[in-house]
Amino acid sequence: MSWVNNVDEVLERHNDFLESCLGDCMLTSPQLLKAVTTLCLVCVQFCTFIQEMRKYFVDAELNSMLGTTYDNDYESAEAVPGSGSADSFSRSVSRYGLRFTAALLSVLAIIERMARDNNTNKLLNISARLNFNTYYVKQLEKFCSDETLLETDKKSGAS
Repeated sequence: MSWVNNVDEVLERHNDFLESCLGDCMLTSPQLLKAVTTLCLVCVQFCTFIQEMRKYFVDAELNSMLGTTYDNDYESAEAVPGSGSADSFSRSVSRYGLRFTAALLSVLAIIERMARDNNTNKLLNISARLNFNTYYVKQLEKFCSDETLLETDKKSGAS
C-alpha cells in the first residue's frame, strides 16, 4: 500500500486482488460452479443415505449377536425402508457411485475446456491431480461407448 497515492488506486488494487482471488478459486465460471455444486450435492446425499442406513445395520448386527431371544422382540421393530435387502443397498451405493462419477466427469470436462481456452497451468494442474491415474478418462470412454451402444440399439429397435 506504500505505492498507492489516492483512494482510486486503493480501489484499483483491491479490484485486482479480488479478480485474482476469483480466478484462482475458479469462481468466474457459472458452469463450473454449477458442476462443483452438483458434485457436492451428490456427496451430501450419499452421506445422508449412509447415516440413515447405519441405524438399520447396527440393529441387524445387534440382532445377530443376541440370537433368538432378541429375535422375537426385534420382529416387531420397524423394517428397513425399501425392503432393505443387501442387494438394494448395493444397488443404491452403485447408483451414488455412478452419479458421483458423472458429476466429477462434468467438472473435469469443464476444467479441461477452461484450461484449453485460457491456456492456464493452474487449471491443467488441477485436472491432472483429479485424474492422476486416468481412471476417469477411462470411465468417460466407457460411458461414451455405452451411450453409443444405447443409441444404436434404439435406432435398430425403431426400424
